[in-house]
Amino acid sequence: MSLLIDTLASGTVLACAGAMIAIVVSGISSAKGLGISGNAAAGVTAEDEKNFSSALILESLPQTQVVYGFIIAILIVVGIMGGNMTLEKGLFSIVAGIIVGFTGLSAIPQGKVAAASIGAVAKNEKVRGKVLVFIVMPEIAALFGFVISILLLVSAKVF
Repeated sequence: MSLLIDTLASGTVLACAGAMIAIVVSGISSAKGLGISGNAAAGVTAEDEKNFSSALILESLPQTQVVYGFIIAILIVVGIMGGNMTLEKGLFSIVAGIIVGFTGLSAIPQGKVAAASIGAVAKNEKVRGKVLVFIVMPEIAALFGFVISILLLVSAKVF
């Protein structure tokens, strides 16, 4: 029982929860976004194989949110491995995980925009550069969450 109390007081459990939230929420969101955009990519590729390259590039964009979550989770785990996870660092870690995880939900609408963009490029190759702007817009929320999460972890000296 004493080990459990010591572990909770150290912040390690909170840090583990932060790492879990960061990777799980952003991972599920990216998978959902990729599924949406992947369906459109498969459809336009089936219609004409020359659509494959453009469709692949546009389809992959909702994957970046899980990369953000993965990096934050790694930084938190590195902090845990350092063996100096205080309660304060654990609290900062769980907040950072929540921020990057939940802003990573932007991968779902990004997948929808990517799907529409894949269809647009299949009809008119000249709009490829223009539709990238539309696809990147939902990414901004995830990018802001990623930066704030890093700043929180740095300010708390988690890693």
